[in-house]
This record gives sequence, structure tokens and C-alpha cells, in this order.
Amino acid sequence: MKKSKRLWIFLCILTFINLVFYLTRPGGDKMLLYVSDLLPVICSGICVFCLVKTVKKFQEWDFTKTSWLMIHTGIALYFIAEITYGVLEVFEIVDMDVAFPTIADYIWAIGYIPIVVGLLMMFTGYLKSGLPMGHTKLYCCVAPLVLILLSVVFYFLLIPIFRDPESSGLVKFFYIFYPVADLFIVIPAVLLMYITHLFGRGTISKPWKYLAFGFMLFTVGDLLYAYLDWMGKYESGNLIDLGWNVGYLLIALAAVYQTELLESFNGSEK
Repeated sequence: MKKSKRLWIFLCILTFINLVFYLTRPGGDKMLLYVSDLLPVICSGICVFCLVKTVKKFQEWDFTKTSWLMIHTGIALYFIAEITYGVLEVFEIVDMDVAFPTIADYIWAIGYIPIVVGLLMMFTGYLKSGLPMGHTKLYCCVAPLVLILLSVVFYFLLIPIFRDPESSGLVKFFYIFYPVADLFIVIPAVLLMYITHLFGRGTISKPWKYLAFGFMLFTVGDLLYAYLDWMGKYESGNLIDLGWNVGYLLIALAAVYQTELLESFNGSEK
């Protein structure tokens, strides 16, 4: 059985476990707290492991390998942040809503930098390669839709948070930072998914498809988290945690598909 199929099975099982605990709460709030802090660590750890395997599979040190290495570095920082968050909440008994932002949030924020750099490196690498980049008309049609969506998000969510007189400047910064930074990841990831789709082989675009979907789930989760936490309605074990957990596993799938693609290329060269 291929690694990707095994990971798909594991993703389904873990998603089912997420839903069972978040919807039925077996063992009460205490058990839910432990599970909600443990599952992100497991999912992000799997993601880091798969990305390490992908980076090692590249035979040449080119912009593609560097891009995947940067994505791995960012996700590794996310993994450290997930561990830090769990330790603070479970062992240090820190009220994460009151203490927000914590050291975990600073680590998450730093993790965005290598991911954005890696995706931009990949995008510019394709631009310089002379490979097909798609139709300009499509970009012109999609751009206004993206701007409208961004305007709606800013108007109904981010601007009210920014104007809230009861939140400190630092709290407002992190509430707004996460969804905005996510967009700097999602947009190039979606563009890369589209560009690689033009190559004609689904196996080539598959890693970027799942990478884009994973980061999209991060964006939705961060938007919902910013709103719910600002309204004082977020607590550990919220159903939106499922978005982050599945997002990690989708990025892990992207790494596995990239590894299988490299293995097929390396095998054909022998």
C-alpha cells in the first residue's frame, strides 16, 4: 500500500476521533482539554516527519528543494508552538484566553516567514523557467473576486476587532495577523496549484493542491478563532480545531505525494 493511501486512512480515522470527542465530549471537559491539545501536536508532528522525508528525497539542491525546506521549517515552528501551547494550558494551567498572546503565538508568527518565503521562491522559480503560467484573462477575472472577499472579511471581522476599545494593541495585532498572514500563504499556494495543473499531469499538481487546501483550512480556522475568541466564545476543544488538525494532515499528504512523485522520476532515470 502506498504511503499516501495509508495517510488517507489515518486522516479519516483521526478526523473521526476529532468529531467524536468534540461533539460527544466523553470524559467531560477535562478529557476534551487533553485531547484538544494532544491532537494538534500529533497532526503537526506527522506533517513535519513527512516534510523531512520529502526534502531528503530531492537529489539536486535547486529552488524546488529550498522551497520545500522553507515550508518544512515553518511547519516545524508550528509544531513547536503546538507543544508550547499544550504545555502552558495543561501543565502550567495557564488561562490561554487571558494570557493571549502567549509565547506560542510568537512562535507561530515566526513560522509564517519561512513558509511565505518558500512559496514565493517556488512561484518566482516557475516564472523564470518559461513554463506556461495560464491565461491573463483568468487572473483578471479572479482578482476582483478575491478583492471582494477580502473586503468582506476586513469589514465584518477585522475592522470591528481593530476598533474594539477593550482590547490592547498587542491583542488586536495577533487577532488580525493570523488571517492576514494566512492570505499571504493561501494566494501563492493556490496560484502554484493552478500553474502546476497546466503541466498536464495530475500527479505534478497534486502536492500543491493538497498544500493549498491545507492552508485554506488554516485560514478558515484562524478567521473563526479570531472572531470567537474576540467574542469570548472560544474554548479548547472547539470544533474549529478540526480545521487546523486536518490542515496539518493535508499538508502532510502534499509532502507524501511530492515524495512519491520524486520517487517515480528517480526510478524512471535509472
